[in-house]
Amino acid sequence: MSASEESEKVKELARLKDYLERKLGELKNEISLLEKLIELVDEELAEKSFKKAAVVKEKPIPKPPETGRFRVLRSRGGEVLARVAVGQDELRFIVNPEIGLTKDMRPFSSFLIRKVLDAMSKADKERVERGLLPPGHELSYDIIMDGELVKEIVVRNFREEYRLREIVNAVRWTLETAASAARQPTRP
Repeated sequence: MSASEESEKVKELARLKDYLERKLGELKNEISLLEKLIELVDEELAEKSFKKAAVVKEKPIPKPPETGRFRVLRSRGGEVLARVAVGQDELRFIVNPEIGLTKDMRPFSSFLIRKVLDAMSKADKERVERGLLPPGHELSYDIIMDGELVKEIVVRNFREEYRLREIVNAVRWTLETAASAARQPTRP
């Protein structure tokens, strides 16, 4: 390859690189805008979905923290179960008050708390004791009450994406089961 051919090839590669960098910048910008639009739509959906509950309870639904991703957790039938704020190391489930979830309900206490959250927390504490996980990085959770009703479930340090999915699925199943039980007529 001659020097002029090589010079031409270098110029072509430089133009190609410039084009790729510009295109990548445009796509990153578009992704950022699309993520903001998704957040806005999720917030609007959650607000509209909870409007009926807020009117009935005459209490505003608390807004999740302004950082992270926002989702609406729905049942298979489309019923709003909770609004979810997903932060870097925190999940905040704001439970739909229409479900009437209490701390002592079976799917909540026996499944979500004992079999999922307590089990993950215990496993993490054992990892800390064995030196496999730094202290302060173990899973923890808080249940925020509003009188007798569970208002929020806050889970910290879930760390891995698979645990995030497992927790979200467990909360969805728990809330869906509780909502289904609340719809069942009470027997004398």
